Amino acid sequence: MTYYLGIDLGGTVVKASIFDRNGIETGSSGERTRLISSSAGQAERDVEETRALTFAAVKGALEAAGLTGDQIAAVATTGHGKGAYIVNRDGGFGPGIISTDTRSIEVSNRLQEHPDFDRQVYQRTLQPLWPAHTATILVWLKQAQPETYRRIGKIMLAKDLLRHFLTGEVTTEKTDISGTGLWNNVEGRLDTDVLEFLDIAEIADAVPTVHASHTVVGSVSATAAAASGLREGTPVVGGLFDVNACALATGLQQPDELAAVVGTWSISEFVTRDISALRAAAERYVIQAHCVPDYWMVHEASPTSASNLEWFIGTLLPDIAEHERFDYCNSVVAATSDSHVTFFPFLFGDDLGANATGTLWGLRAGTTRDQIIRAVYEGVVFQHARHLNRLLKVVPKPKQIRFAGGATRSDVWMQLFADTLGIPVSVSPATELGALGAAICAAVGVGDYADFADAMTSMTATRHTFTPDAERVDALQHRQQRFDRAVQDMAPVWSSHASA
Repeated sequence: MTYYLGIDLGGTVVKASIFDRNGIETGSSGERTRLISSSAGQAERDVEETRALTFAAVKGALEAAGLTGDQIAAVATTGHGKGAYIVNRDGGFGPGIISTDTRSIEVSNRLQEHPDFDRQVYQRTLQPLWPAHTATILVWLKQAQPETYRRIGKIMLAKDLLRHFLTGEVTTEKTDISGTGLWNNVEGRLDTDVLEFLDIAEIADAVPTVHASHTVVGSVSATAAAASGLREGTPVVGGLFDVNACALATGLQQPDELAAVVGTWSISEFVTRDISALRAAAERYVIQAHCVPDYWMVHEASPTSASNLEWFIGTLLPDIAEHERFDYCNSVVAATSDSHVTFFPFLFGDDLGANATGTLWGLRAGTTRDQIIRAVYEGVVFQHARHLNRLLKVVPKPKQIRFAGGATRSDVWMQLFADTLGIPVSVSPATELGALGAAICAAVGVGDYADFADAMTSMTATRHTFTPDAERVDALQHRQQRFDRAVQDMAPVWSSHASA
């Protein structure tokens, strides 16, 4: 049997998972990374700590699968997009900035409000510049931490860092670089005119060589082999942004289907060959390269998803044993049909440029903890629906939505998504879909499948499809509309308090 290793660096955990040629997950292991957040908005991780945790996760996956490194045919990496992992000019590491870092929000707001932003930046990069965008972070670093900025030698993204641990090489690839705000997605090149407009022209030399996602770009080094249990010389392919990885892992190939990721970020996405309607639209959509040739990836996103529940569980359920908390919350939501409380899932940022905060609205003396837990689940669903509804302005209503992310382990949550969206929701039998997408990329990269379509056909499946409950759809969509109105009404309030 042939096996592939996918490694996924998310916002809080690094995971390693092994899959066979049929996409069956044979062993997985994860290690939680330490968040560095000593100042408002900061979200960083220590790079050397992350290296050790990555190798521990790989060892754990091999042990869980009962395999040795000799049995792994190829490795690919994936991870959160945007952010920045810096290699200094002296070869040491600078900060590892995660995609939930919001210190550059004022820079982001200022740039997007600039009268020439659309012409000089968006029409070239096809990226609105959020605080998480690499370009925005670099502008902020130059202004707020000039010494850190001057030390920059090379810039990597999350999955590039993992590949660097394995091979020692410093490179990137097209799906990730196309989402940084540095890349001209129309012409497929680094755009020095955009860098000039952002006043970071000197950073051009820090962008490493760009590869295709499935190109073999190196092999496991002797040092990495000794630390991880992999075989020295194992091929390592370019890898891909986790949004693209989840599209592969859910089998997303047609424009009449959408995918959603419920993880650290709330993400709705679709793939298409034609972006002309999107480019002509009055709104700014996030459009970037897909790993499948001749396709684009279009997505709406914000750091507003299941990480909100993770915070709630860790902070407000001390009386429940840690390993029981997620199952406890699912049972509570299943038994609590309604909540008069609304939760706005902005603990880690927003998509409004309002510096919004996590907010509970509608608390009364009789409110129970169970109602608050249900409100957290609903708030994450409603925020996802806000993104989906923006996409539905330019694409037809899909026949189904393919879901990925940790929340797919919750049947009650997936049913809540189906009932709110009024669209069937399908989930994969795999639990680590980012890693599965990376494994698919690895299999294509070493020639075990002719192309991505061939690999997706063989390596993806559907565990279950959740059909909307007609009796629940109207009530939940009414609550959704109330949520949308409240978000718009609250945006100036959040903004004014953030600047006070």
